[in-house]
Amino acid sequence: MATKVLHFGEGGALLGAYHQPARLRPRSAAVLLCNPFGEEAARSHRTFRVLAQQLERAGYAVLRFDYRGTGDSAGAGADATVAWWQDDVVAAAAELRRASGIPRLAVVGLRLGATLAALATRERDLAVRHLIAWDPIVRGAAYLTELAAQHRAYLYDELGPRWRPPPADGPLREALGAPIGPTLAAELAAIDLTAAPPRADAVTLLVTGAGADQDTLRARLPAAHVIAAEASDAWNSDAAVNAAVVPMDLVQLVVRRIEETLP
Repeated sequence: MATKVLHFGEGGALLGAYHQPARLRPRSAAVLLCNPFGEEAARSHRTFRVLAQQLERAGYAVLRFDYRGTGDSAGAGADATVAWWQDDVVAAAAELRRASGIPRLAVVGLRLGATLAALATRERDLAVRHLIAWDPIVRGAAYLTELAAQHRAYLYDELGPRWRPPPADGPLREALGAPIGPTLAAELAAIDLTAAPPRADAVTLLVTGAGADQDTLRARLPAAHVIAAEASDAWNSDAAVNAAVVPMDLVQLVVRRIEETLP
């Protein structure tokens, strides 16, 4: 297996890890992985690395990368916007096509990463042969509420009675260490995938939990292949950070699904 660090995008601001398969005859598509946001990105880092390695072993060229203002890419997190990150997805897709020489792309996005990829297919005309949306964020307003609740719970656990919560109607400016600027908060709040579903030749919804928003999105994507898997939260836990905690059942499911549609 060969992994190469790539700097790309405007001014080389984006950092990615490119996985080049060893097989002489490449697969018909390359695979782009789109991270979730904030603490979920840290928790899923190993899962995405293992997924990239499994896809590489199966013969696929793979790129995983950090959005601007996150991870090892340039930029300040407080300045990040959804528009930035959509542009980053498009830049990463172009870099993967360049590095692999393969024009056809599959995109696997987890949580907000799935949403950003879906938005890029509509708002940036990103051409995708197969989008696998793994537990996508369907409504941004509900996502912000979820982040705020997680942040409050963490601070209370750490500080106990000493913690004085901000007003409930105040703006969310941080979520478990990840800054959320006013533009990012407003753009997240405006997201509604049910009103603007993704445009891709094939869409797979990988859903590990029930919810009205997920059901509504399914209804808006009648041609989508829906996989309702048993909830596997192994990746989304404190134990998953810098540890060998990976939902291998879901990783293998994603690899098989790509092999089925893009051999």
